[in-house]
Amino acid sequence: MSTDPCEIKLKRVPSRKRSRDGVRSHLTPKKNVSSSETPAGEEELKTYFEDPESLFGSVDMKRKPAFLSSPPQYCSDHEDLFGDYDSILGDCSFMARLEDVEQDAKRQSTEKALEGSSAVDQGWGGGLRSSSPAFGALKTAGDHSRTTCGEGHAESDTMSGLNNKLHEDIPSSQSVFQQEVFTGTERGDTSTPVEKATGEHHIPDGSAERQGPKPHARWSMTDRMKRAMLENASAPSPSISKLAAWKEAVMTEEMDAAANTVQTVSSEIDLGPFYGLPTKVKDLIANLRGIKELYDWQKTCLTLDSVQQRRNLIYSLPTSGGKTLVAEILILKELLCRKRDALLVLPYISLVQEKLHMLGEGSRGALLEMTLAKVLYISKSTQIIGMSATLSNVEDLQRFLKADNYTSDFRPVQLVEYVKLKDTIYEVHPQEDDCFQFSRVLNFKYSSSMQKVDPDHIIALVTEVIPAHSCLLFCPSKKNCENVHFLHYYFLLHREAEKAVLLQELRSSGGGALCPVLQATVPFGLAYHHSGLTNEERKLVEEAYTAGVLCLLTCTSTLAAGINLPARRVILRSPYVAMDFLKRSQYKQMIGRAGRAGIDARGESILILQEKDKLLVKQLVSSPMESCYSQLMHDNGKGVHSLILSLVGLKIARTLEQIREFVLGTLLNVQESHTCPERKLWDITQDSLEFLRQKGLLKVSKDCENNLVLEVTSLGRATYKGSIDMTYCDILYRDLSKGLDSLMLNSLLHLVYLVTPYDMVSQCKPDWMIFFRQFSSMTAAEQKMASGVGVPESFVARKAAGQSVKKPADPTVAARLYLALVLFLLVKENSLWSVANRFQLSRGFVQSLLSSASAFCSCVLHFTEELEEFWAYKALLTELTRRLTYCVRAELIPLMEVAGVLEVRAKQLYNAGYKTLSHLANADPSLLVQTIQNLSRKQANQIVASAKMLLTEKAEALQEEVNDLLALPPDLPSF
Repeated sequence: MSTDPCEIKLKRVPSRKRSRDGVRSHLTPKKNVSSSETPAGEEELKTYFEDPESLFGSVDMKRKPAFLSSPPQYCSDHEDLFGDYDSILGDCSFMARLEDVEQDAKRQSTEKALEGSSAVDQGWGGGLRSSSPAFGALKTAGDHSRTTCGEGHAESDTMSGLNNKLHEDIPSSQSVFQQEVFTGTERGDTSTPVEKATGEHHIPDGSAERQGPKPHARWSMTDRMKRAMLENASAPSPSISKLAAWKEAVMTEEMDAAANTVQTVSSEIDLGPFYGLPTKVKDLIANLRGIKELYDWQKTCLTLDSVQQRRNLIYSLPTSGGKTLVAEILILKELLCRKRDALLVLPYISLVQEKLHMLGEGSRGALLEMTLAKVLYISKSTQIIGMSATLSNVEDLQRFLKADNYTSDFRPVQLVEYVKLKDTIYEVHPQEDDCFQFSRVLNFKYSSSMQKVDPDHIIALVTEVIPAHSCLLFCPSKKNCENVHFLHYYFLLHREAEKAVLLQELRSSGGGALCPVLQATVPFGLAYHHSGLTNEERKLVEEAYTAGVLCLLTCTSTLAAGINLPARRVILRSPYVAMDFLKRSQYKQMIGRAGRAGIDARGESILILQEKDKLLVKQLVSSPMESCYSQLMHDNGKGVHSLILSLVGLKIARTLEQIREFVLGTLLNVQESHTCPERKLWDITQDSLEFLRQKGLLKVSKDCENNLVLEVTSLGRATYKGSIDMTYCDILYRDLSKGLDSLMLNSLLHLVYLVTPYDMVSQCKPDWMIFFRQFSSMTAAEQKMASGVGVPESFVARKAAGQSVKKPADPTVAARLYLALVLFLLVKENSLWSVANRFQLSRGFVQSLLSSASAFCSCVLHFTEELEEFWAYKALLTELTRRLTYCVRAELIPLMEVAGVLEVRAKQLYNAGYKTLSHLANADPSLLVQTIQNLSRKQANQIVASAKMLLTEKAEALQEEVNDLLALPPDLPSF
């Protein structure tokens, strides 16, 4: 053994049996592991973080992994805790040297004391100096301030290298003990940990006579070290999740490096591993998306000065150029590197699942403009990134957002545009004078009967590409989508087994019911896609199309707005959407589905036109993109009204001058000459203020300095907090007030009527015979309630019989009651299919009505919470919101919280014994597949994974509540 005290080695001493279980596993030091080996715990951890399928799909929740095993058991103070492990206590020569050092220090201290020194002995704690926390359990305050006797110098010289060799990896319990020592140090406590625990204070031998009664005998070095280590080992572990700590540690190093890079690099050099992000992000994009290299434009965009300096930016490219990936990378950079929040704002519910932008579209555009204007006004540090297809007036948006612009015409796959007139195909060349240039004549033999059935030659165009490639057929109406199903019988043989599985899944999603049109078309590889489908049917159809099981989708134009369903060929059956001629942006959206990157080598679009539309179509294909304009004046200035009410309610602007300043920062102001050419914007603003005052939503008052300020009334506050459309706020208030006088509580019908969305009324015209049959089945109390809102039985009966009505009811009220009856049956747990059939409505509309009613019920709840007179509605509407959201028995609701579990599936699971979230989280996917009918292995894995995730989230939320309850109040009174 080396005699150099700085090179002390750890030596294993003979093993002895332990008297308690668990101690050996807790204290066994780390084994040396070669670079090619990984300890079991680390390997399992790696699996946990890198393989979500392993984490949620196959790990048994009942069995914790090795690194989350049961907490260690500690020995008593009387047990030799270190007998059979590597320990400096096992090295006798080392301990002898320590004893010599102690005796020398003791002797020097005694001599100084006899010489009249007034130094105060600080014990062994003052002698051990360590700059590393690895040996901090033996440090005291003296280590940080001063050493007042010769003992400290001698001992610190001897131990100068010891702390660099021992305890490089401190267990959590030792860290806690060390922290307690540091806390004592900050308070000026100079006793060692052992002294603090026992209450003993040691004094030098030489000064014993002068300091009173002789204290207890001084502890030996061996006893002191052993005692300190015992204190370390028995200290309680911190109440921090090891899994959370590991998660934090996994990416800390790369994230810190990336953050430093983002802060220090200039725009002229590389940003780091992956544009300022950890390399793990690049690996995930490659593994999950199959994207191993970014396009050149994406690389350029991500290294722009605007991005690096966090200036606002608008980037615009054609459809399918890869805009979304850039947005995702920028969001991840904010979340991971800068530790800031990010929002992705989208206009449609369907787009929230798939992603797009529409600043210039109706009420959605107005809401988006208001949101952006508020962000610009309130926060100067928030970065706004706008992405869109090519725009003709992007300069207006730049001025509004104070943003830079990046534009490219890049498209990863060549797109060739065609039009078909009669049986001739023409290629489109937008830049030429004659933009239609002959390409070919269709060569497809039609019988006379087939020519009548398919005058547009749809079958000929479709069969040129399917089933080897995919095809999308855009139709002007839903009915057109469902009429195209005349294909040759040999298409039945293509992926026949998989189509049979799809039909089973569609039937299962409908609770045993299957759409007859889909039943007839799916075997041919064909399906329709429009709002008449339920969400579950739409999801199954999209997945089957993406997988190639379905090769042809007939759809309405709504599919083009952001749904990522690519095709080799896109066919537009008509240049119309319903009765309106196509806009350039709509046309580009549709044909943009053709030839998506990584799917096809090329894409092509074919627009079928009639001779009468030839000139309009030429203008369509050759005209520039439409401009994007402010929609705050949409629907008679409703956007301006809503904007001002929210500004005052949120106290963003409360004086006329502040409102003027805000309005000057809107897109409406930038485009004032176009959007409101006849009046000045400030005049419009003042008229809006007067409108809100007359409507009882705003009032004028005086502040403490006697200045005039604007305030919202109680009704105004309820309106903007409940997100109630200003058109209906006073109608809603009237209906709720009237309801308080005669609210029917022995049935849910009255409450359901009160939360039936006003804006859905215009989408449904009552079938009076169906209405009468439903009215006749109502109870006497429910019929009385209907009469109370203005729809008596006599009125419904006369309408059903086709007779004239002397005293007609309000048609809006009657239609709203009709929709309320639809919702009422759903709340009573009737299936969506049966309700749709009973009222002769599409199941997609019924599902949309239910979703809208659930959202509106929540809005009405917030509306009533702001008005004291409606206190009684709070409990009633809280329960009704839950009922409308799920429309099932209470015991099924926990199961329906799991992604992929709807009513039918929830009933199957419940009947099979999976009655709680915990049951699903611990389920065996293989057993689920065997037990639950029409459940695939993929679906089973998703259900179990989702249940585990949800269960973990609930557990973490409960843990946070526990921590909050046990935490000391920050404002606790003290001396």
